[in-house]
Amino acid sequence: EYHVTAVPTVFRSVDVVMSEEDFAQLVMGADADVIVAEVNGEIAGYAVLSHRRAARDIQVPRAFAYIENFGVAEAHRREGIGRRLIAACVERAKEQGATSLELDCWEANREAIAFYTSIGMHVTRRWFAMDI
Repeated sequence: EYHVTAVPTVFRSVDVVMSEEDFAQLVMGADADVIVAEVNGEIAGYAVLSHRRAARDIQVPRAFAYIENFGVAEAHRREGIGRRLIAACVERAKEQGATSLELDCWEANREAIAFYTSIGMHVTRRWFAMDI
């Protein structure tokens, strides 16, 4: 619902955000990891990480990790869980031979942008749109 409010021209409210089949395809692949943070037996945050390689001949050959999805429960924000999840992603990415950790974020999500900047991430590309 956060994205529905932040970017209503792109997102809408739905009962099921992702089908079980799509979720299974995302997390069950050989190149995927799911990292979960727990607090007192409760899931407080998660990251879905995929391990990728440069896909085109024009790109420098490299391995990188891409955070497909990331979140910390509102009740557990500002407790360091996000930082620990990112640290776990970095560790796992390095184990898989990655040289960078990457993700994308909607411009409207200022809180996430501030977080990603605070942990040392930087913008490498922008995706532009025009309403027509």
